[in-house]
Amino acid sequence: MTETRRLQLHLGKCIEDLDKLHNVPDLKSKRAHLLCKTAQKLFEKAEQERDRGDEENSYVYYMKYLRVVAFLSKDKEYIKDKTYYNNMLGTKNPNKAIDAAEMLKNSLIDRYAKEQKAKRLHDIKENELVKQMIDENRKKAIEAIPVHEQPQPLGVPGPDEVTIKSEQLYSILKSGKLKVMILDARPGKDYLESHINYPACISIPEECISPGQSANVLEQNLPSSSRAVWSERAAMELIVMLDWSSTAVIPGKTLHLLKTILLKWDIKVQYARQPLALLGGYEDWLLKYPAFTTNHLAVPPSQNSMLDDMLGEIEYPNWSDVIPPSPPAQQPSPPQLAPQHPAQHAAQHAPQHAAPRPKPGEPVVDRSSKMAAVQLYEERARSMQLILEEQQRIADTSLTLEMQRIEAEQDWEKVREQREAAQREDLRAMYQLRQQEISSLLMQLENKQFDMEQENQRLREQLEEYQRREREEERLADSARAPSAASDADAHAAAARQEASAAALRELSARRARIAEVRAARHHLDRRRELLEAERKRKLTEARTRRKPQQQGC
Repeated sequence: MTETRRLQLHLGKCIEDLDKLHNVPDLKSKRAHLLCKTAQKLFEKAEQERDRGDEENSYVYYMKYLRVVAFLSKDKEYIKDKTYYNNMLGTKNPNKAIDAAEMLKNSLIDRYAKEQKAKRLHDIKENELVKQMIDENRKKAIEAIPVHEQPQPLGVPGPDEVTIKSEQLYSILKSGKLKVMILDARPGKDYLESHINYPACISIPEECISPGQSANVLEQNLPSSSRAVWSERAAMELIVMLDWSSTAVIPGKTLHLLKTILLKWDIKVQYARQPLALLGGYEDWLLKYPAFTTNHLAVPPSQNSMLDDMLGEIEYPNWSDVIPPSPPAQQPSPPQLAPQHPAQHAAQHAPQHAAPRPKPGEPVVDRSSKMAAVQLYEERARSMQLILEEQQRIADTSLTLEMQRIEAEQDWEKVREQREAAQREDLRAMYQLRQQEISSLLMQLENKQFDMEQENQRLREQLEEYQRREREEERLADSARAPSAASDADAHAAAARQEASAAALRELSARRARIAEVRAARHHLDRRRELLEAERKRKLTEARTRRKPQQQGC
């Protein structure tokens, strides 16, 4: 039998698998004559399979034959008449079967080893192909299953526009269709604390920008981490400048100076279009897209400094003691040496008219207390307003994060359904990777929401403490005023305080209403997310229930 006639292996993966197949049943009840006929049939079958090229079946039949012969040699009838039974078996067949079985065994061991090696190589190549296919499908899936976002104005502003909205810039960055460079012209320390999370967002520190500067000089003053991206500015299709909160490019300001350097003093570069300023600056971006910044807890410098002032000590003006003055002493007028000009006479007597002396028995009142009281109350109202503004910013940001969480959870549920419906293993693996990515995003959003809630709690405690201190100091100030000290100046100061108070209260009420509105919207979103979570769990339970009968049937 030649190598080319051998049939493909089909009974086992190793010789041990074949050894399990050549067992024979209990032969004690069989007569010697019947055992000889069975042995003859097994030998003939082994020879036929060998001639056919099926080494596995031939080996099994030879081994069964030898087992029957081994049992027959111990039979009493065989021992009594060995010559008769040996003639029935064939005198040469047992030795022939032993040689054939040994040769087949060696051949099969060698074939099994080669097949295992080939299978391992095939599995390695197949795994590489599957991995490559999963990677390709994963990229396609990410493009085909984008995260749903709020409707946003798309496209680049017109050629006559000088600003770009945060929504437009976000849409352009997400699409990746344009080469964009973002020049952050805030102070360098502010950039390090927080900036837009985009590879081509670089720091052009405010302190490095000065009038009459060329682009070459500016580049030499830039941080080393900004120079590599700055050198690619000629290839950029869109350049966006930003500071903290500018809504226009005002001459003399930082963004105007930077724009002038780029358009007039960057001789080597011809820009595709004029640079645009981010409308509302980084403060607007931080409010609308906190998840796409390096630090969403950054506070604009104006708010930061105002909060520091707000938490400082508050001092009330000192009220003059009520002391009846002594009568003025009469002095003779000096003699007139020469006639005076009317203007000179008026100038000499003007101070006496501006500050007349009180009559005997009237209280001495410090009339500057009117301005001090009005200024003090305005500072109080402004401080409370700043806390509410910060709370409103946090509430708006928290609402944005909640909406992003709902969208991510909806995407997760959609990918889960696609994964369950997928028939191919590689597609299921791809959807599983997408699920893991969305789960990671959900964890990040939850952490950021927790940070926002902690910050809001801190501000709430500050506001309550501030209001408590204000009530206490008002009480002390009221008790310190003597009834006899009342005057027209006090009445005017009280009226001014009431007017400032009313205006401040209207502003604070509007802020509180806005915060309540945002919190109500977030509560609605929380409820919606809970309903979506309950629906998702219900579908999972139904899916598991449907699978159980199928598994039991198998």
